Amino acid sequence: MENNWLERFRAEYKPLLKDKYDEFEYGLSCPKARHIRVQSSRDIDYLSELNELCLLEKLPEYDNVYKAVENGEKIVDSISFQTGGIYIMNPSSIAPAQILMSYMGENPVMLDISSAPGGKTCALSDMSRKNGVIVANEISASRLKSLHFNLEKYGAYNVKTVSMDGRLLPNIFENSFDGILLDAPCSNENKIFRNKTVQAEWSKKLVERMAELQKQLIKSAFLCLKEGGVLVYSTCTLSLEENEYVIKSLLDEFDNAELLPAGINYSKGLSGISSIDEYVARIMPESDKIDGFFAAAVRKKGSLIPYDFIHSKLKEKEKDFFKKYYSEFSHDHISINEYDRRGYLETAPEIFKNVRFKRRGLNIYKDTGRFFEPSCQSVWQFGSYVENNMRYNISAKSAENFLKGFDISCNDNYNNELLFYNNIPVGYAKKVDSILKNKLDRYFLYGKNIEW
Repeated sequence: MENNWLERFRAEYKPLLKDKYDEFEYGLSCPKARHIRVQSSRDIDYLSELNELCLLEKLPEYDNVYKAVENGEKIVDSISFQTGGIYIMNPSSIAPAQILMSYMGENPVMLDISSAPGGKTCALSDMSRKNGVIVANEISASRLKSLHFNLEKYGAYNVKTVSMDGRLLPNIFENSFDGILLDAPCSNENKIFRNKTVQAEWSKKLVERMAELQKQLIKSAFLCLKEGGVLVYSTCTLSLEENEYVIKSLLDEFDNAELLPAGINYSKGLSGISSIDEYVARIMPESDKIDGFFAAAVRKKGSLIPYDFIHSKLKEKEKDFFKKYYSEFSHDHISINEYDRRGYLETAPEIFKNVRFKRRGLNIYKDTGRFFEPSCQSVWQFGSYVENNMRYNISAKSAENFLKGFDISCNDNYNNELLFYNNIPVGYAKKVDSILKNKLDRYFLYGKNIEW
């Protein structure tokens, strides 16, 4: 039977958008430019390398976001991308995280309910400058692997992960979070003109089915908020049923839910309900070639009482590790837990200490018995704190080979340990004769084709 999705889609949206429909359809069908978000909290100049590879244009509406005007396909081969300095993602995915962070104070405790593959979680971690705590939830075991890969690559040491049905989160986390991001599963109408699977699956029944799930998830998310906390709900779909009407259902059910402005750089809602449309944010997929999105910010009424963080002290051997490799890094706000002879850096282990997390923190060293050997991902994350006398500068070709897992050669004057290319941290190597033995975690080689 013929799938007349286009006819049904037009019948749905032409009456809603009227004379703006043609521009809307063009925006859905046209190719999308490649965008990147730069990891600003690392304080490393990644743009110098990228500007040699491609032409970038800064987007003023978003923090640290650039559009690749020319040669965007070269970004994935850059040292900056391979070491977690930049994340390739559409601005419509960054906006909900940016909206949530606009309402967060110092050391926020946040929840990301549907977090894989990790773009928004890593953005929240970066925007918070790794302060506070983020609990990232992902129900899918396969997508959880993608999430863990990206958290490690992008140095998100203030993130802990769980894996459960988002509707069950209040059983563990009721009244627990200052901020929550719910980027809800949806019908993916944004991709309908560019993805045959979406075309085959799309129907009014699918929209209604997803809307029912979203209403359950947003109720669950609201229950996990502390009084005074803020929930940002977002989707990458376009229907009223999955967006404004989901917000209406929450406001109708909870008297202590109030809608907050979701930013000034976006279009308003389309429901015709002014008390909702004036507060929510929409970007329509028009000629700017940015994917469409919807976002709304909801506050649970009451006064927010921040968590009182307990900063545990590091052991002397751990202090010596930071003193040697990352001497300017202030470790007052972090803790280290050891597992299988590896050290994992995290924040606030005392929060949710009864929860069995799937992963906590960032692997920063391996205990060899005689000394702590820094992980390459710790070099990527803390490279800006490395003193010049600890740096060994290598060529772009050597850096590329190292990140492919190969040993590289060095000169006789080598007495440094941490590899850099043009001030971009590349990793850690151990000198054996005239060879630098590769210490890159094989994890990053096996994950080359992982979702990001």
